[in-house]
Amino acid sequence: MTYANAQKTRICLPSLENFDLLYPEDIAVGEESSALKEVFKSSVEHYFVPISTQWANPVTRFLLLKKQWENNTAHLSSLTEIAMHPIYQQIIGMGPVVISLILDEMKRKPGHWFWALRAITGEDPVLPEQRGRIKQMTEAWLQWGKKQGYV
Repeated sequence: MTYANAQKTRICLPSLENFDLLYPEDIAVGEESSALKEVFKSSVEHYFVPISTQWANPVTRFLLLKKQWENNTAHLSSLTEIAMHPIYQQIIGMGPVVISLILDEMKRKPGHWFWALRAITGEDPVLPEQRGRIKQMTEAWLQWGKKQGYV
């Protein structure tokens, strides 16, 4: 299933995209209001997406894990720490079912998915001269995905 199809299947769930419009930025004074808002948002999210649904549907599971991983590693600068994060390892553990989801995500927003793709596929289409160049590495994986039928 592609990322676009995954987004279509999520339409049946209430959307939290307008959450910030319903609950504007920090009405109260102090850091506590931001923390409370995040806890409230998380509670609403868990109410509308029960844990049984999160783990039963690989698309929903991937999207939730991706969001948690991005939130938990946003402050990290070490690529090794980012890739060895337990949530990233859970994504890798999902296996080939997430290859098309990762490639669709890379199409939308290049990121640190190279380690996961190498671990899942056992392949590495990135040429030595492309290493360290995110845009070229992303393009190499997207071309690989097209040839393999994932994109």
